[in-house]
Amino acid sequence: MAPEPALPDLGPLEPEVPYVEAEAPRMPSFMPSLTGAETAVPAPEADMVASSNRGLAGTALGDAMMLWQLSRIRRRRGARTDALDPMEESLRQSARTDTLNLIEAAMRHLRAVTVGQLREKPTVLAVRVGTYGFEVLLNRPTQAPDGWQAASGGYVLELPQGVTAEDLEATAQGPTLCPALVPVGDTLEGPLLLNIEEIGCLIVSGPGTPSVNLLNAVVGTLGSSPLAGDIRIITVGLDTPAGLPGWERVHTTSFDSPQLEELLSAAHTGSGTFLDVLVVGPGNDILIQRAGQVATTPGSRLALVGATSSVAARWPWRIHVDETTTAVVHPIACTMAAAQAMAPAMSQLLSEATDPSLLAPPRY
Repeated sequence: MAPEPALPDLGPLEPEVPYVEAEAPRMPSFMPSLTGAETAVPAPEADMVASSNRGLAGTALGDAMMLWQLSRIRRRRGARTDALDPMEESLRQSARTDTLNLIEAAMRHLRAVTVGQLREKPTVLAVRVGTYGFEVLLNRPTQAPDGWQAASGGYVLELPQGVTAEDLEATAQGPTLCPALVPVGDTLEGPLLLNIEEIGCLIVSGPGTPSVNLLNAVVGTLGSSPLAGDIRIITVGLDTPAGLPGWERVHTTSFDSPQLEELLSAAHTGSGTFLDVLVVGPGNDILIQRAGQVATTPGSRLALVGATSSVAARWPWRIHVDETTTAVVHPIACTMAAAQAMAPAMSQLLSEATDPSLLAPPRY
């Protein structure tokens, strides 16, 4: 019996290389500050209870925007403020005017040190103010401009600790960087604001009442915001009062309105400075599908915020809110207490601050 042939010598076996899964593409998200070993000052107790006492406009920041608008109306009319409505007294208790002042100054400052110096405009997605200081979340990483510091691999810009609105005023001249920045709720770390202009299309899903109250908060605060300059807000399927001085930016229309068709058709023909924000209530999924496509097309001057029964993954930016008004913001995975506005109370305050003869609603 012939011996079996010897196996060829293949040399020493190479050591096994452990399998390493390829890293997924980086998604912008708020993360703990990387600019220091400690977080900023802990969030004040008032911030932590904001979800249980959100005021008329849905958030403490929204209340501050409403107060700003009420003061503007009274200054324009030369009205006295000796006797305030009890609702306005409550508004003053809950409003975070200091935080609103800081946001307004910071957004003007950020524009001044970027666009104002012929640098690329930062693509701001969101702003959060609280536990980690003043954070600006970007769509792509960038180098920190003067007066700011970068964190989270350049996806977050932060103000140095202790900077106040007064510190920024000398440089913060001119328009704001983000006129469509709107508060949508309170996270554990602080209030969260989304930049509707950069996001383009924001979809809200969940039960009807919390979803509608969140949309009303967007309309009311964006309509009252000192940041919002050349912005027009058009609502469909919401009981939004139009024609109130103070809410001149807010207009209502219907699903089958010729003006709405014109709005969608002209979204890419504007001058580039004016922004239309279309806010659509539940039951209008077909309109949301079409308007979402228009809003997400490059160069569009239309932004969409809409409530839909579909939680389709094709919409990157979504807020899903439940019956308890707890919400999750995708794709940044922020959990928050969603803004829940008391729309009738807001419109009542504006009416009381205004001469009744001025209440003729404009036609859109």
